[in-house]
Amino acid sequence: MSKNTVEDCRSVSIAFLKKHDYLNTECCTSGGISWKNYYGEETSSISVYVSTLHGDNSIRFQYTNTNRWSGEETYHDYKVGLTTTPCHFGGVRYWFNCPFCGRRVGKLFLGAGHIRFGCRHCYDLSYESRNESHGGKFAIMGSFLDIDKRIGKLYEQTKRWTYAGRPTRKANRIYALQQKREACGRILQTIVF
Repeated sequence: MSKNTVEDCRSVSIAFLKKHDYLNTECCTSGGISWKNYYGEETSSISVYVSTLHGDNSIRFQYTNTNRWSGEETYHDYKVGLTTTPCHFGGVRYWFNCPFCGRRVGKLFLGAGHIRFGCRHCYDLSYESRNESHGGKFAIMGSFLDIDKRIGKLYEQTKRWTYAGRPTRKANRIYALQQKREACGRILQTIVF
């Protein structure tokens, strides 16, 4: 069974905050973050307040979570600590402190069924690419075509199929490759593209 993925979750990243000037030195900044669906319609939003004043490095999340079945709304208002590490050429790099495990992370996630932001380790999230087969969805198709091409070349090179009543080496290779091709074909029939 595959794990839930980070691509299926709402996320807030340090890179986003930095790009939108939330992490200016020695100041407080407020604003909002919204997420849109494939059609460009806003699906959810939150308010954020980032403080980088003397020793109070934190981000405050404020949002309402609605239960789909009961329609009950729950208001959330909590802080997540920010920490810094020095950069080699001066300045600092900001990180979130995960509110659950305290781990220093660059992204926090809010998955389906969860009500607070946390790191991917706490929510046991994987990446979509980790749930695919080694070469991706089309690896089997590539193997099938590669095997088919190799069979075609061997057919052209084969002058004798048997010697002294037994199959030749090239004939045995062709038979083995045909079995692999059939196995790939059976797998391809089960994959929905």
